[in-house]
Amino acid sequence: MAIVTAAGRGIGEATARELAGRGYRLALLSISDSAQRLAKELDGIALQGSVTKEADLKRLVDETLARYGRVDAVVNNTGRYSSVLKQFGVEYHAPVTPASVTYDAEGESPLLDLPDAVWHAVLDALMLNIVRMARHVTPAMVRQGGGAIVNISGVEAVQPRILFPTSPMRLALHGFTKLYADRYGRDGIRMNTVMPGFLENIEMAAADVPRMVPLGRLGKTAEIAKTVAFLLSDDAGYITGQAIAVDGAMNRGL
Repeated sequence: MAIVTAAGRGIGEATARELAGRGYRLALLSISDSAQRLAKELDGIALQGSVTKEADLKRLVDETLARYGRVDAVVNNTGRYSSVLKQFGVEYHAPVTPASVTYDAEGESPLLDLPDAVWHAVLDALMLNIVRMARHVTPAMVRQGGGAIVNISGVEAVQPRILFPTSPMRLALHGFTKLYADRYGRDGIRMNTVMPGFLENIEMAAADVPRMVPLGRLGKTAEIAKTVAFLLSDDAGYITGQAIAVDGAMNRGL
């Protein structure tokens, strides 16, 4: 039995489909009604709500336990958190270019213009949602003798880019992943983080891809989903507390 958040489209939808194909029963969450349509197709349950609201996450876990009696896996996906920033009038996602991925001397960024409210909103969307989900799902996993959690982050966490000025907030998620793995490994619960690179749903000129990604192509949401499914499975039973890049070797750091 698996919970997937932000499951209405993109990585969340692809992950839900992959897990359903592997025999998982599903409980889905999305801010629109798209997860409800997907749950009907995949014979699961779904709630409409936000990963930034603890009450919605608690309701999701409570209804999942009421329906299935256990939670074996959780996929904490945020989706495009740029929608969180739009409420503050912040629009900074420019087209991705080779210069913007590394260092663009001519590039502009609202880095110092972002008000505190934006930073707090991003913290809610990228890190505290994982803490809150863990708060509600961990007791059930402890009682049942174990479980696995995978968080969806992004490669800009380990190679910050001015294109995504709030991306360092993801580092807090990675630190929490390690602390959680340390604390709950004794209970048989694993937590890992997946860092997707640039996927097919971003705005990028095809000619730029080989200059940015050694594999010469953009990633697919289905490839992220398969990585997530592996980390949830017993085949990854000795992997926990890790942040794994799935980026076609785009990032240059070790």
